Amino acid sequence: MFEQALENQQYIFLFLLITLALLFFILSKISYNKRLEKEVNKQLNELREKDKLLIAQSKLAAVGETLAHIAHQWKQPLSQINSVVANIEADFEDKKLDDKRLEEHLNEIEKLTFYMSDTIESFNNYLQPNEEKESFSIKDAFDNAFALVYKLLESKQIECKFEIEKDFRVIGVKKEFVQAILVILNNAKDVLVDNNIEKPKINIFIGEVDNKAYLEISDNGGGIPSELFEKIFDPYFTTKPHSQGTGHGLCMAKMIVEKSMHGKLKVENIGPGAKFSILLSKDSNE
Repeated sequence: MFEQALENQQYIFLFLLITLALLFFILSKISYNKRLEKEVNKQLNELREKDKLLIAQSKLAAVGETLAHIAHQWKQPLSQINSVVANIEADFEDKKLDDKRLEEHLNEIEKLTFYMSDTIESFNNYLQPNEEKESFSIKDAFDNAFALVYKLLESKQIECKFEIEKDFRVIGVKKEFVQAILVILNNAKDVLVDNNIEKPKINIFIGEVDNKAYLEISDNGGGIPSELFEKIFDPYFTTKPHSQGTGHGLCMAKMIVEKSMHGKLKVENIGPGAKFSILLSKDSNE
C-alpha cells in the first residue's frame, strides 16, 4: 500500500514536471515569437523608410530633369518674344507702329506667354503632393508625363508613335505613376541620343494583355546589353557619370508599379531596341 502511494506520487511528480516543462516551452515560444514579430516589424518599417527615401531622392532627380525640360521649352518662346519686341522697336522707329500693328504684336506675345504658363502649370500639377490612391485613366497619366517632355523629344528629332487600342482605369497614386512613366520616357530619350540613332523612335501602346491594363514603351536605341539585365532595376545602378544620373529612376519606377500598384514592370530587347511593359489590374468599378 505504501509502495503504491509512493509510486503514485512519483507519477504525479513526473506529470507536474512534464507540465511545467511544456508550460516553460510554450511561454518561451510565445516570448520568442513576440521578439521575432517585433524584429520583423522593425525591419519592415526600416525597409518602408528606405523605400520612401528612394522615391523622394528619385523625385528630386526627376524635378531637376523636368526643370531642364522647362528651360528648354521656354528657350524658343523667349527668343520669339525678344524678336517681337525688336519688331515693335523697328516699327516704332520707322513710324509704322499704328494701333492695328501694335495689337498684332501684343497678341503674339500673349499667345507665347500662355504657352509658357501652361508649361509651368503642368510642372506645378506634377509637383503637388498627393499620397491618396484614386481611380485614373492610363492614357491620362501618360499624357501628363508626355506633356513634360514632348518639346525636348521634339528638339532631339525623336519620332513618337502612339497606338491606343483601348484605355483602362487603374487604382494608384496618379502622380507616382506619372513619375514612373516619365522615368521610362527619359531613359528611352537618353539611350537614343547617347547612341546617336539615325532615325530615333519611341513607340507607345496602350491596351489589354491577359485581361490586364497594359502600357508599352519601346525604342530603337539598340537594346540593353545582356550583362546589364540583372542590374537595370537595382538602386544606384547607372551607366551614366554620377553628375548625370543617380541610378534611382528605373528602381523607383519598378517600386511604384509593383509595390504601390501591385502590378508588373518588365523589360526585354525586341528587334532594334528595348521594350518596357507595365501590367496592372483594371479598376473593378470601371
